[in-house]
Amino acid sequence: MADVVKSPIKSERPIGITILGVLFIVVAILMSIAAAMIGTFMAILGIYSTMMNNMISAMGGVFAVFIGILAGIEFTIAYALFSGKNWGRITVMVLSMVDFILHCATLAVGNLFAIPHIILDVIVFFYMWKSSVVSYFNQEKSNLV
Repeated sequence: MADVVKSPIKSERPIGITILGVLFIVVAILMSIAAAMIGTFMAILGIYSTMMNNMISAMGGVFAVFIGILAGIEFTIAYALFSGKNWGRITVMVLSMVDFILHCATLAVGNLFAIPHIILDVIVFFYMWKSSVVSYFNQEKSNLV
């Protein structure tokens, strides 16, 4: 009898992770478009300003680069979610908690629009602890054994 080597079963990506990944991609695309628009608008505005033309153009460039970097981070997180990298799961949980704290602070000063954000942050944070999600992100480690 030949020895049968069982390959580890690769768990499928949970639908919630797919939804989060698509949302990160959509936000990254929108941020890329916003970076291009802000950079272009500020460059045009700098041409027409006689007093602060270089300053306005430079500020537009700084804003465009900053938003472009944030868009790159969003694309990187989406890649991590789709490929099952555990650091992507941890990053989403950290961002969810930071967003939760910020929205709780704005709720404390009277921003009632923070309530849906708080609910969504709690749902995302606890979804990342769901056993199927944890097993999806830990499958890379189990393939090495």
